[in-house]
Amino acid sequence: MQNDLTEKEENEICLYLMAGLATAPHFMEKFRAALHSFLESWGQPVHSELLFPYGDWSRRVLPQLWEIRADMRLGTDRIFKSIGGNRVLKAIASKRPSSKKQTLLFIGHSGGGIAGLHAAQLLQDSGSERYIVMIGSPKCRIPVQLDTSVLTINAADIRRGGRGKSPDRVSRLGTHGGWRAGKLGLPTWHRQKYAPIDNRNVPIIGGHADYFRDSEPYVDVTGRSNLDLTLETIQTWLTRLK
Repeated sequence: MQNDLTEKEENEICLYLMAGLATAPHFMEKFRAALHSFLESWGQPVHSELLFPYGDWSRRVLPQLWEIRADMRLGTDRIFKSIGGNRVLKAIASKRPSSKKQTLLFIGHSGGGIAGLHAAQLLQDSGSERYIVMIGSPKCRIPVQLDTSVLTINAADIRRGGRGKSPDRVSRLGTHGGWRAGKLGLPTWHRQKYAPIDNRNVPIIGGHADYFRDSEPYVDVTGRSNLDLTLETIQTWLTRLK
């Protein structure tokens, strides 16, 4: 990957965090602030904000579920229909000055990861470098043109040394599958056709709602909280861009 986020020409890092289903307004705020500070240490201007592509906890849950379900089922050639992706674009359209070179980071939790992925694909002609992190997100089809720019993070089964099913049930929903030509040219279903190349299982304590917890009982024996572990995973992945 040939993007240098620390190059000296004017470059702005735009960090957009996308919340998932019925999320509290400040659920990801500590995470946003910590990641913002980390990116600022690279010596480039950073803009960051938290978005709610499906609404927050003040909106009825059922319409949010319908929208997330519709988006996670979209094929890679139908992303233009993405409800969450288009809302992300609308939210950031007036805040992306065209005079600057930009690197766009879309980091989403749960359904927010799908909205971020779709927004990044919809911006494929923008000229900006785009990177996506999906935390505890349902499975969806990763476009081939973005597969090296996507990191997925799921909770590990710490009781079985990370080898069992993730305790995050939401991340087990959906599919990465798709049809491809098989023997004799007949179409066959391949369950990993659109799977992410880079997936990390993080040994957090708890499950789907707990990636950003930073106090007891979500602190391991080494003194690292779930928030620390999630941040370290993303920071390590982002550092390869330097």
